[in-house]
Parts: sequence; structure tokens; C-alpha cells
Amino acid sequence: MRDYEVRLSQEQLEELEDLSGAGYCIDKIALYFDIPKKTMKSEYMQEDSWVRYHYDRGILLVDAKAGIELSKGAATGSITAIQQLAKLRDSQKLEELRKRIMYGEEID
Repeated sequence: MRDYEVRLSQEQLEELEDLSGAGYCIDKIALYFDIPKKTMKSEYMQEDSWVRYHYDRGILLVDAKAGIELSKGAATGSITAIQQLAKLRDSQKLEELRKRIMYGEEID
């Protein structure tokens, strides 16, 4: 059993999503919330923690919004948007393969 568990309010969890979506690492977010870095990292490393969930969700939300906008641009025939969307998709596939190879994670 851990001796310290990070407890954040719903508002703070939403802030955590915004910060991770803006590109802040878990160390900077710990500093923002005035939580010891080691404690925050330990909480983040727990796959079932709310910190991990909201951190990952914040990144996904920003990436998804960007992808949706690129998709809309590509649908209208924008060559730049088509190229950027193809690059984004390739990057996502590469990340999925990396996780599968390095961590044995299954790809849905």
C-alpha cells in the first residue's frame, strides 16, 4: 500500500488534462500543483490511477481535435491538410507498433 496518494479535485483533474494537452511533462505538472515530483511520478506510473488517465486523456483530446480539423481540411481538398493527415496517421501507426514491440501491448 502506498503511503501517499495524489488526490485532485475534478477541477484540478481538468486542469491536468489542459496542462498535458499543452505539452507539459508530469514533473512540471507536479510543480504546478505543488506535489512532490516523486509522488506525482509514482502515481502516474500506476496504470489505473486517475492522474494517468487524465494526463493521457488531455493529450488525446488535443491530438484528436487537431486530427479532426485536418480531416475536415483534407475532405475539402486541401493538399496541405491531406499531407499532414497522412503524416499524422503514419505517426499514430508507428506509435502503436512501438508500444506493441516494446511493451507487448495489444493493438485494438
